[in-house]
Amino acid sequence: MKVFLPEQMRNFDRRAVGQYSVPSIVLMENAALRVVEFLEAKFAPLKEKRVIVLCGKGNNGGDGFAIARHLRNIGCEVSIVLVAAPEDLQGDAKTNYEILQAAQAAFLAAEDVNWPRADIIVDALLGTGFKGDVRDETFAYALKCLCWSRGAIVAVDVPSGLNADSGEADELAVRADFTITFAASKRGFFVRDGLAHCGEIWVGEIGAPRELMRDFSIGAEIIGRISARSLLPHRAIDAHKGTAGKVVVIGGSVGLSGAPALASRAALQVGCGLCVACVPADIQPIVAASILEATSHPLACDEKGMLENAADELPKVWNGAQVVALGPGLSRHENALNFARRVVRECALPLIIDADALYALRAIESDVRARNAPTVLTPHPGEMAELMEIETEEVQNNRYEIAATCAQKFNAIVVLKGARSIVALPDGSLHVNLSGNAGMATGGSGDVLTGTVAGLLAQMRDSRSATLLGVYLHGLAGDLAFAEKSNGLIAGDIAQHLPRALLDLNEARDNEARDEEINARLRRLQ
Repeated sequence: MKVFLPEQMRNFDRRAVGQYSVPSIVLMENAALRVVEFLEAKFAPLKEKRVIVLCGKGNNGGDGFAIARHLRNIGCEVSIVLVAAPEDLQGDAKTNYEILQAAQAAFLAAEDVNWPRADIIVDALLGTGFKGDVRDETFAYALKCLCWSRGAIVAVDVPSGLNADSGEADELAVRADFTITFAASKRGFFVRDGLAHCGEIWVGEIGAPRELMRDFSIGAEIIGRISARSLLPHRAIDAHKGTAGKVVVIGGSVGLSGAPALASRAALQVGCGLCVACVPADIQPIVAASILEATSHPLACDEKGMLENAADELPKVWNGAQVVALGPGLSRHENALNFARRVVRECALPLIIDADALYALRAIESDVRARNAPTVLTPHPGEMAELMEIETEEVQNNRYEIAATCAQKFNAIVVLKGARSIVALPDGSLHVNLSGNAGMATGGSGDVLTGTVAGLLAQMRDSRSATLLGVYLHGLAGDLAFAEKSNGLIAGDIAQHLPRALLDLNEARDNEARDEEINARLRRLQ
C-alpha cells in the first residue's frame, strides 16, 4: 500500500478527473460512501445513532455533506455544523450542500449543538491542504467543542488541524479515534504529532482506475501485514543447518554482554541455521552461557573492549557465513571503533551495522559507500544524528528526508528506528513500517532487530526483502509481547515472540488472500 504527500494526492485526483474522465463529484461520493461503510461496520446498527458532522468550506466539507445525506437516509439523527458562510462554498462541495438544502436538512452553529449527547462525531472540517495554525475564530471554536463530546471521533481523510505532510499539529488539532483516508495514506500520519492524532487508520478506495495507482509516483510504501507476508522465506524439505544460513554477530564489551547475545538469539529465532557470536575474550563465557544454541568465539581485548588487531581472527570465522552483524554492545572506545573500521573495510559479506559501530562510520564514509556487498545501517535517531552530523531534533522533524539522504550518502539500506520505523533504500525509495508499539522502548530492542534482519538475510540472500520483513517481524513480535506484558516487556520478550510472529504471518496467508477481495474498497492499515 502506498503513502502520498498531500500534493501527490491532489495530482492523483486531477489525473483521475483529467486523464481518466472520472467526474470529481463521483470521487467525492465514493469517499463519502467509504466513510459510511466504515461507520456501518464499526457502529451498527446506525439507525437512530446521534451523529454530528462538522463541515468546512472545501472538498473535505463536501465529503461531510455527502456523508450527512447518507446517514440521514439510514435513519441517523444528524446534526450538520457548517463552519463557513454558504456563499463561500464552491464546486462539488456546493452541489452537495444544495442537495441537503433541497432535502430540508438543518444546518446548525457549533454553539447550538448538544455535543455531549453525540454517539459519533464526523470531522470533515479541514483537509490535506491545511498548513500552519488554526487562526479563524469560528474554526477554533468548533474544534474546541470536540472536547465536550464523549462520542467516537472519525476524521475524514485527515484529522483537522494536522499537517498531512509534516505531521505537525495545531494545538487545537483533532485527536481522532479513527481516520478514514482515501486512495492512500498520507505521510504525515506516521511522523511527529500524526502518530497520536490519527487513531486507527483505514484507507478507502474512491473509484480511480487501478492503472493510475500503479503508475503514480509515491512518497513511500507501507510495510504492513500483506506486504510482509509476501516476503516470507521458504525452506526446502531437505534443508539442514548448513543450508539455513550462517550469521556472525560481532560486538560486546565488559558490561554489554547482553547485546550480542540478544542479537544472536534473534537471528536463530527467525530461522537461521547457525550463529557465531564473536566477542571480547573477557565476556565470552557470559555470552556462551546466555545463548546455548549459538557458538561463540573469543577475540583479543583489554579492559576497555575489543582491540583493533582482533580483526585478524575474523576471516576464518566468517568463512561460510552469509551475513555479518557488527556493533551490538561494541563500546565507543577508540580501539573498538578502529576494529569496527577494519571489519567494514575487510568484510566482503553483507554487513549489518548497528549501535556503537555506527559511530565508526563517519571517518570511513567512502569505504562504506564503495562496498560491493550489501550494507544495512540500523540507527536510532541519536545515532542517525551522529551519522549525518546534525541534531537529533532535526532528524525527528525530517525523518523521511534524513533517512533517504543517509541511504544515498552511504550507499546502504537504512532503517531509521522509532515509532513507525522508516526503511530507506539507496535508489531513493522509502518504506514505513506499521508494526510495533511504545512498549518496545526498552534497552536491547535494537539488538533484537539487528539479529532479526541478519537471520533473515542469511536465509533469503536478498538484503531488501530481509530488511523489510525483519523490521515488520520485529515490530509484530513486539506487538505479541505487548499483548501479554504491556509496558513491562523487555527485549528478550521480543526475541522470544519472533517464532510466534512468523507463525502468525504464515497462518494468515490464506485468510488474508480472501480478505483482500472482501475488503478491496476499505482496508485497515495493519
